[in-house]
Amino acid sequence: MLLAVLALFVFGGIPGAPLAWAPLELTAPPLPLEITDREGRVTVAVRAANGGAPIAGARVQAYAIVSGVAYLAGSALTDAKGSGAMSGLPDGEHWIVADAPGYARGSSHLIVTPEARALDLELGEEHHLEVRVVDERGEPVARAELEVTGGDPLPVGARAGPDGSVIIGRLGKAPWALTTRATGYEEVTQRGVKEGDRVVVTLRKLGALVVRVVEGDAPASGARVQIAGPTLWPPRAADTGANGEVRIGALGAGSYTVRATRGERASPIELGVMLERGEEKVVTLTLGPGRIIVVRVMDGEGSEAFPIAGARVSLAEGGISPFPMEARTDKDGRARLGPIAPGSASIAARADGFVPRGAVPVPEKLDSIASAVREITIALARAGVLTGHVVDARGYPVDGATIEIIGTDFQGAPIADDPRRTSFREAHFEATLAGPTALVPAGELGVVPGPVPPIPHAFGAGGPSGATGASALAPTGARAKDSASDEPWVTRADGTFRAAPASPGRIRALVRHPQFVEALSEVVTLTSGGEAHVEIVMHAGGQLEGRVVDSTDHAVAGARVQIAATRGSFERSTKTATDGTFAFASVPESLVVSAFVDDDATQPGARLLVTVPEGGRKSVTLTLPEPRGALPARVTDDRGYAIDAAQLSAHSLDPSAPLRVTSFTDARGEAQLLGAKGLSLRVEVSASGHAPKILTIDASAPSIAVSLTLAESATGEVRSSRGDALEGAEVVLYTELGARHTRTRADGTFALNELAAGTARLRVRAAGFAPVTKDVVIPASGGTRPFALARIELAGEGSVEGTVVDARGDPVQGARVAKDRVPTYLAVGATPPGVVVTDARGRFKLGELAEGDVTLEAYAPDVGRVRTHAIKVVAGRTTIDVKITLEKTDDSKSADPAASGGVAVTLGETSEPREVVVAAVAESSEAERAGLAPGDVLLEVDGARVHAIDEARAKLNGPLGDDVVVKLRRGERTETIRVARERVRR
Repeated sequence: MLLAVLALFVFGGIPGAPLAWAPLELTAPPLPLEITDREGRVTVAVRAANGGAPIAGARVQAYAIVSGVAYLAGSALTDAKGSGAMSGLPDGEHWIVADAPGYARGSSHLIVTPEARALDLELGEEHHLEVRVVDERGEPVARAELEVTGGDPLPVGARAGPDGSVIIGRLGKAPWALTTRATGYEEVTQRGVKEGDRVVVTLRKLGALVVRVVEGDAPASGARVQIAGPTLWPPRAADTGANGEVRIGALGAGSYTVRATRGERASPIELGVMLERGEEKVVTLTLGPGRIIVVRVMDGEGSEAFPIAGARVSLAEGGISPFPMEARTDKDGRARLGPIAPGSASIAARADGFVPRGAVPVPEKLDSIASAVREITIALARAGVLTGHVVDARGYPVDGATIEIIGTDFQGAPIADDPRRTSFREAHFEATLAGPTALVPAGELGVVPGPVPPIPHAFGAGGPSGATGASALAPTGARAKDSASDEPWVTRADGTFRAAPASPGRIRALVRHPQFVEALSEVVTLTSGGEAHVEIVMHAGGQLEGRVVDSTDHAVAGARVQIAATRGSFERSTKTATDGTFAFASVPESLVVSAFVDDDATQPGARLLVTVPEGGRKSVTLTLPEPRGALPARVTDDRGYAIDAAQLSAHSLDPSAPLRVTSFTDARGEAQLLGAKGLSLRVEVSASGHAPKILTIDASAPSIAVSLTLAESATGEVRSSRGDALEGAEVVLYTELGARHTRTRADGTFALNELAAGTARLRVRAAGFAPVTKDVVIPASGGTRPFALARIELAGEGSVEGTVVDARGDPVQGARVAKDRVPTYLAVGATPPGVVVTDARGRFKLGELAEGDVTLEAYAPDVGRVRTHAIKVVAGRTTIDVKITLEKTDDSKSADPAASGGVAVTLGETSEPREVVVAAVAESSEAERAGLAPGDVLLEVDGARVHAIDEARAKLNGPLGDDVVVKLRRGERTETIRVARERVRR
């Protein structure tokens, strides 16, 4: 926001003429009247760079940042001594900007308080850039807009004159990035522009698609053609003429998607139609029989369910479609959608007071003839209500705090409830219910996209105000009691709030207020149709100011600084000002502060763990080190011959120096791991036809030399216990270098390639059968022959049905049930195979069980965990009426991690001597990909020893995107592994 409002426009005339500064500026809005605490004072001394003379007449402005928006808070002109004073500034984060004719603009980023602040700003020598903008014929493009970005994080804008030329001043040192725009032309960005260059920017006219629609061999006149793309949203539509064609012009280069319909006939969606700059391309679409889908939306499942009228239903072809079809259900809960072409599709449904449901697949054989009989039924679960009370650290209620709900539902999917987001989605639904906006003819380019239709934001009982077409389809009657509005959930004067409808699951309230640090409630379980309550304490937080410098202690302008709380989801970022400063107001006590050289940097150059006192101010300096050199590597085979295209993936084992880098060898077998010299590393090396290898490299190593042997392979077959070959069985081999996946062929055989010799764990599962897991050893043969695994036989599955209740006998929704052991921590996402979740009545059905006596474990956070032994399972049958009563255990009482990220492992402790061990690793998690395995003993986390589960869990949790380095013992070996944190759930 700040970058946009501070862009200064200048007009230039003939190249070489004096600069003419235009009076036109984009200015920030004034401070809102409700911001009353305005006692801040800042005195700015402006002088020329390197201790030069004071600059009189420089304009100094203060921009207050309130809730992420920049407001003009003060302005002054410097006197003869170069001093300018501003008063009446609000408390909080400010950008101070100074500019004067003949100088580059200067800026600083600081915290303003009632205490007077003094600031020195040095303005460097003004630099210029001369630009001429022309079209493809070399003709000038008048009034083209240009934007220049350099070390100063605030861009400078300009507009070309009648001859397409402009001289842009007030720039800092080169290099710069130059972006040029003009109506009817493609936007162009040039990087690495140097001073002294006379830049000529050539803008190309936009392109066009000619869409030809046919039915059989005949042109299809009157067909509706829809088009969408990354720069063309929402979709637009136009009708073909008598020749079956329509021309769609004014399109930028890129990828487009088109489709056509006429009556109940439809063409397949044509994806990825690439258009080059200024190109005109012909696309042919063929109409065929379409399908009409009938959807029925019900309140729950079973005979007691009733239809939901007015539910919003969306149909997407191929799972995700740029042309979603929308409809509302009638009084019987039915909606009719189509036509769509043959192929995969999915349906989403939502209704007021219910939990939305998406990605319900449409059977591909469902056709229009049988649609009235073979309709698709979608059951929605009732939403709940979250109430709460918000106070400050003194216990006084906080009025006007906004509430969002975050967490995971009982199946592991993420929850992010916010009525403003819901309102936008509903407004988009209303705006698109009548179909894509029509294209309109304009000028020489023929048909061009019309203006984007406004999306309404206010809803009444009868639909969007002033809407036509779509509103006529809305059902009569008022919305449900807990319907969403575009108003946020906000605390009342007594600090209380009521948030509804809220998605059932394990949820928290995320509370924000401009004068406080955002706060998270404790996790609560909200059942379908239920109510939960939370208490939240908000803190004023502290203030963080800092400076980013290079290894010579010079300020680094335009560096990206990111802060993330070690607890909670708080995360913010900014760029350093011209003096290298940055500032954040109202920050939590414990933070990770990272500095990146620029926006393109993927790894922080400097990282600090900072403690900010409540109500106080902390100042830090982050020093960007000299870029580390590249670490040379060479990969050969066991005969010493170079291996081309080998992949080396390295990550740092130093917690203070995060690095992940990947490189590939050339024909000489050589590669360079950029920025890796001088770091201890874990390097994974792989190459086609060779066995992968993992190495640990010492920080003092001058280079890496790797010798790979030929890859091993393994074959096997999967059959039923009666000897029948099983096709499509899932086979997974877990190795130290990751998991290898495959499926069996029609004869039940499978093959696994690119393996290293050693121990591994094999898991095989197939629908209708009990899975098998076994340990295997892949022998070393030098790749001369595949290793034949023993035949795997799968017995028919049995299943168990039952209910999970608490100590009072009440059903427990969201309890996890599995054979033998239920993992405590899982990655956010789908529940792994072998684990089922109880429904709103506490019911479950667990399949894939082998015949015999089995042990089931059930677990629900905050409720308890229990194991039930000797449950009789018979293949091909279901054991019913199993009742599991949860009991309180130590892990059921532990708190959910407050950090935004964590490691998806379940921990345990050994007897004396007590050690923390990995009891389970969530499938397909970052922990599994990094190589953590059950039985590993945790020794250190980020260089600190761990002695107990709670201590280890606290260290494993932290900000998302901030890796954790784990030192562990595996058997007799000690290893160090870097694991990327991810969203986890308990």
